[in-house]
Amino acid sequence: MEPRMKPLNVLIKSSGSNVEVVLKARGSSYRGKLERADGYMNMMLKGAKEYDENGLIASYGDVFIRGNNVMYVTINPKTLAPGE
Repeated sequence: MEPRMKPLNVLIKSSGSNVEVVLKARGSSYRGKLERADGYMNMMLKGAKEYDENGLIASYGDVFIRGNNVMYVTINPKTLAPGE
């Protein structure tokens, strides 16, 4: 796999994009604009909203999500340039 296509590089490159972060515990997820991510998959989301299987739970301003709580991240595929 080319270095630019490693999952962590894709995540970091997606700063400024809307993402959904699904957590391991409770089956909840957060949706918002990815402000930044680091090598441990810690993430800061702006304008975050928390959801569960029943829908919207709460709206927050900025949230910090610790990387070891993340099950997976969904990134808008249009964020990446064609061919990457």
